[in-house]
Formats: sequence, C-alpha cells, structure tokens
Amino acid sequence: MAKGIKVTGLKNLEAKLNAIPQKTMKGIEKAMGIIYNSSQPLVPVDTGRLKRSGKITQIKNGYQLKYKALNPKNGYDYAPIQHENTTFKHRVGQAKYLEKAVTMNMDKIKQVIVKEVIKW
Repeated sequence: MAKGIKVTGLKNLEAKLNAIPQKTMKGIEKAMGIIYNSSQPLVPVDTGRLKRSGKITQIKNGYQLKYKALNPKNGYDYAPIQHENTTFKHRVGQAKYLEKAVTMNMDKIKQVIVKEVIKW
C-alpha cells in the first residue's frame, strides 16, 4: 500500500503569487523614477518651465511620466514639439529627452522591475 504525500507551503506560495501584480507595479514605479532622473538633464531649458513640469503620476494599471508646459500667453502645450522636433537647437537639453532616457536605461529598467517581483 502506498503512503500518502504531504505537500506544505501552498498557502505561502499562493500569497506570493497573488502579490506579483503589486510587486510589478512597485517595480514600474521605481523604473519611472530612473527614467525621470535620467530625462531631467536632457530636457530643453529656456525658462525652466518645461523641466519643472516633469511629473510621475499613478494611472489605472500603471504610472505615467509626463512633461507638460503651457505657454502663458496662449495656453499652448509646447512639451510635445520640444520632444519631437529634432531640428531645434537648444542651448541646454535636446529633443527626444524622454525617449533617450528610456533607451539609455533599458537594462536598469528591466532589472529594477524583475528585482521587485522576485523579492520573496
């Protein structure tokens, strides 16, 4: 007659598996900080309004890093054009400041998310 097999630790495993979404969000939040910190020196500066506008906010199912700077005379948000127009010559900063911050740090971004998720 075969002996029964006893499995222990399933509740603990279940709790750890259920925590993965929250841990992933924490990793994404940390990754956004990496992107923000890396983008700041790259943001074009004239008045400093654009650079000061950078904010990380929690949104449904994630986080958002956004630069939004309004022209005080007409309310026009010039952040997108400053990011996309590669023909502008900036004294300080450059176009694609967010894109470059992501591509320069892709390995760090992946590592911080994975590290957070696998914390047991």
